[in-house]
Order: sequence, then structure tokens, then C-alpha cells
Amino acid sequence: MEQEIRYYSDEVHDDFAQTNIEAVPLPAGFKYHSDNIFRRLRSFFIYRILATPACFLYCKLIRRIKYVNKKCLKGYKKQGAFIYGNHTAFVCDAFNPTVLAFPRPAKVMVSEDSTSIKGIRWLIMDAGALPIPSSLHLMPAFNGEIERAIAKKYWIAIYPEAHIWPYYSGVRNFPAVSFRYPVKLNAPVFTYTMTFKKRKHSSRPKITVYVDGPFLPDSDLPAKKAQQKLRDEAYAAMKARADEFSTYDYKYKYIYRPEGDSAAVEASTTPQGPDTQV
Repeated sequence: MEQEIRYYSDEVHDDFAQTNIEAVPLPAGFKYHSDNIFRRLRSFFIYRILATPACFLYCKLIRRIKYVNKKCLKGYKKQGAFIYGNHTAFVCDAFNPTVLAFPRPAKVMVSEDSTSIKGIRWLIMDAGALPIPSSLHLMPAFNGEIERAIAKKYWIAIYPEAHIWPYYSGVRNFPAVSFRYPVKLNAPVFTYTMTFKKRKHSSRPKITVYVDGPFLPDSDLPAKKAQQKLRDEAYAAMKARADEFSTYDYKYKYIYRPEGDSAAVEASTTPQGPDTQV
């Protein structure tokens, strides 16, 4: 199979999703949840009766994903938690958190692109999407929903790399900012790393998801140092898994090229030391 070469210059901001969806900002006064009994019943039906079985069917039977080290989650399913993953797929990234968090419900932080398709925002929300608002005025409501979800013992999935790089076999550098939530709420952190290997008789990759953790907030440190420590622990675990087990570039080969340089640099990654920006 011929690979498409994709050049990047910025691991944090370059985006290869190519969804061509025009992001529609969430409206002023947007509510992340409702206490209306009929909407709650609708959400239960969509998430538990429709979405959850679909996630298991797709991930385990269609994509045949193998999950390794799920035993580390044992003992933490009676409380809220955060799970961080590498952002390498569209459907799998939406479905993996439900599989890993089960029987706890999972919410997935998404960009406003995901809730911008006219007429189905309610469906995406009921299925577990937690859109990050572009408006600062909605941030208190967004943060409040995270606190409410953790208090209700939900699991929240965060993709700290922010942008999807389909089938990227490494782990990109990411900032510590999203780790402020587990620090503030004193909630455990887990990571999952989706890895790709070549199959013997197919060009489609064999997908294995490695789970690691728990990583616990250090209450002896100031908040920003505690979130940086969590970030570094999560990044180290994910990168180690990818470096050892993700050995196949399917469809795309990502090559670093400095911005403004018209000649490709023969390197597939940039230096990925600990990020210090918060």
C-alpha cells in the first residue's frame, strides 16, 4: 500500500483531521445537562442502550482491538476518573473511553467541530460528548460540568494532543494545561495508548491499546507543579508504549519539516522533551 507523506512543523497545533466541518460556536447560555426527566431518559437510552453496545461491537468485533493491562483499572470503577489517550483515530477515539470506563459512563472532551453538524448536536451530547467552548463566557459552565461528572462517578476522556493525526504511530508532545482538572478534583489519572502493528495477511493494522496508571495528584506540590508532574508521568507512559509497540505506519508517513522550509527533513518526529508551558 502506497503511503501518503504528511509534513508537519508543529506537533501541538498542526491538524490532519480534514473533516471540512465548519465549527459553529456553542450558543450563549448553552447548558451541558438538563434535569428534565424526559431528556434524562432519552440520554440514558441513547448512551446505555444504543451507544455502549455499539462501542463494544465496533472496537472488539469489527476493529478487533486488544486491550492490555486493563487490570490497573480495578478498584477505581467506583469513583470518577480521567483517562488520557493519544489522538490517532476518529471512531476509535470516540468509542475507546466507553469500553475502558465500563460500567462507569464516560464523557469525551471534543472540539466544537464535533457538535457543529446541524440537527444532531443533542445526539452527540447524549452519546457522551463534552464540547470545549470557544467562548470564555461558557467556561464556567464547562468546568462545572466536569466537576458534576466526576462527582457522579463518570470517567472523562481527554486527548491532550488536541488534534487528530490519523494512524500516527508515536506520541506527540502536549502541554500540562488539561491536567489541572484531576489536580483540582483530586481524581486519579489513567492513560491509554493506541498502537499499530503490521498484520501478516492484510495492510490494515493490528490495533492494541495499552492502559497504564493510576497516576495520582501530588497534594504536597503547588497546583501547577502537581499538574506538570501528572503530565510528565502520563506522557512518559504513553511514549514508552508507543516507542516499543507501535511499529507500523499505515496509510500515512508523518515527516517533520520546519515551517517555511520547502525541502522535507528526513525525520519522523521532533524532540519531545517535557513541556513546560501551562
